[in-house]
Amino acid sequence: MSTYVISDIHGALEPFILLLSEIGFDPESGQDELYLLGDYADWGTHSIETIGYIMDLDSYPCVHCLMGNHDLMFLQAIREYKEMLFPNLTWYETNKGFRTWDDYEKLSEKNQEAVYNWLLSLKFSVDIEVNGRLYMAAHAYPYFGNRGRLGRIYTKNEAVWHRADFDENPFSLYHGNKKYKALIIGHTPTSYYRACENRRVVHEPNTVFFGRHIIAIDCGAKALEYPELGEESTNARLAALRLDDDKCYYVR
Repeated sequence: MSTYVISDIHGALEPFILLLSEIGFDPESGQDELYLLGDYADWGTHSIETIGYIMDLDSYPCVHCLMGNHDLMFLQAIREYKEMLFPNLTWYETNKGFRTWDDYEKLSEKNQEAVYNWLLSLKFSVDIEVNGRLYMAAHAYPYFGNRGRLGRIYTKNEAVWHRADFDENPFSLYHGNKKYKALIIGHTPTSYYRACENRRVVHEPNTVFFGRHIIAIDCGAKALEYPELGEESTNARLAALRLDDDKCYYVR
């Protein structure tokens, strides 16, 4: 049995399916565990299809899906539409949510409601234990549940939006009994962390970043379909990390 984590698919359905094939993941066998750390939609041209595909995967007990900031923005857009509020154009324009919304509107009312309810069901963090090592996985930052004594920093909003520094200990304000080896995150492309660590621009394909307290796995797949972004697109990949032995898999 192996444990895999993937994040920030951003509508890249074909690379995602190829990556699952590369790691040999079969949800029906139940032999492996798969953790998806959010940001399933927008940017890519197959966002709604990607969400549908992941919703099907999520019906298997061995698949665990978390909330990302882009998923939260999509959820908020649906709520704004339901309540006839003025839309937040940041998601539609800056994050190319218009394409996702156009395809969402083509769904039947029943399927639209299914997407909405699935987004509502997404968790903000999960503990993963592999070979005696305890990790927390979240989209961007730790979340311990509704435990106010942990302070304002460990909130749902921070869990999907906060950008962890490459050398910080994200558990420094946590005083519980659990001993985490590392926080596994997406959200911030690994090129950022590698550049911070090396103090230079890295001109090569993105790779998973292993820091002292964080493991970052967003290898920039949102830029795959945008060659006009230059190196950001050229270096973009979708990554999977096998926690059992820290082996990394990549596809374009």
